Amino acid sequence: MRRMMKKALSAILCAAMVMSMTGCGNTGTSTTATDTTATETTEATAASGETNSGAAGGDKVTLNVWHQWSNDTNELKAIYEKAVEDYMTENPNVVINSETLDTEAYKTKISAEFAGDASGIDVFYYWGAGMARKLVNADKLLPLDDYLTDDVKGKILEGSTGAFEFDGKLYSVPSFSWYMTLFCNKDLFDKAGAKIPTTYEELLDASKKLSALEGVTPMAAGAKDGWNAAFIYQALALREMGAAAENKMLAGQEDFGAEGYKDAADKVVELYNAGAFGKNPLESGNDDANAAFISGTAAMRLMGSWFANQVYTDDTATIDPANVVACKIPMIDGKGNDTDYCGGFVESFWVNKNTKYPEEAAKFAIYINEKMGVAAYETGSGFSGWTTEADESNLNPLFIQIKDLLGEGKEGVLAWDTSLDSEPATIHNEQTQTLFAPNADTEAFMEEHEAAINQ
Repeated sequence: MRRMMKKALSAILCAAMVMSMTGCGNTGTSTTATDTTATETTEATAASGETNSGAAGGDKVTLNVWHQWSNDTNELKAIYEKAVEDYMTENPNVVINSETLDTEAYKTKISAEFAGDASGIDVFYYWGAGMARKLVNADKLLPLDDYLTDDVKGKILEGSTGAFEFDGKLYSVPSFSWYMTLFCNKDLFDKAGAKIPTTYEELLDASKKLSALEGVTPMAAGAKDGWNAAFIYQALALREMGAAAENKMLAGQEDFGAEGYKDAADKVVELYNAGAFGKNPLESGNDDANAAFISGTAAMRLMGSWFANQVYTDDTATIDPANVVACKIPMIDGKGNDTDYCGGFVESFWVNKNTKYPEEAAKFAIYINEKMGVAAYETGSGFSGWTTEADESNLNPLFIQIKDLLGEGKEGVLAWDTSLDSEPATIHNEQTQTLFAPNADTEAFMEEHEAAINQ
């Protein structure tokens, strides 16, 4: 276990050193934006008696904002850039300088920055719950309570802030939520004579039949990226354990180690051995897996609801979106509850407590979270954390299918790497990757998890 943790920490430190030396080689371009949702924050700050102040008078303020939408095919990147442009138009004294990296590199870079004072970051995209807890405990984040007007509070969707609250303070506001979805290419299922799976046994049978189609991978796993591998394991663990038990474990109220967690790992291995993920799933990452599905060379993709939009908008897509079906995670006979789901509100923009401009940074963070939430919903990428009126006329049919599935949901489980603290989260993602290779050892998988989580 110690060797495994040292290995993970060494990898993170090395990556951070490389990034520090090379800078942000694949960062996005600088952009800008403006706010209509938090225009009363100045009055709120004054009323609160806070002494923190922003720039004097009409002086120019530059906010460095970091996010993880680096791929131009991701509609969220375009939504963000448009919101920033609008913000700067409406707030001519504010310049938004945006930087971006791919998800895994982004996480590493943010961790390295906040090991210090992250002086080059004012506002940044991050995940709540366990991931943010470490930053809160280290006093790195600015609470937003004193910057929230009654108007803003009235627009936040009830029940959407749990992942952003710590010790009675609200450190961020929601943007949008997600719902883990099994996307299926009906055309390929028909060619293979397979049934769209509602149970694990049907999933296993479909994987075997689909693997017989030339040039087709039954399920694009993207396991080179640990969080993609973890999604597949977490889906099966949800069905083995149920949401209530999982949430207790992730909250530290129960130990990891129940038989269902091992059964889920065994099922990932069984799917791998059946050819469900192709020959070398660890050689392809998230973007590769998405491309495989939208090009018709993969029949299934287990991904967040945001992927529905890419099916319709990616210029490289060659499949007919009408042939794509959105499904719940397949059930395991005799276990779980079909109203349990993976997903929820966890993604948001946060403010570095060390920012020179707390008022301006808080105002922008509130603004961009609302804008991203509403726009994500309008474009079929996610479900808004705001009651702000949204235009539903352009919602794609696939997203509407997911919306209906979410409507049946009762208890959700966030992704484990956002619920757990950073070290066990890293070990979890690394260990799930070991299940996507020959001779996987599920006993060792359990031991590593127990040592990391049961502390």
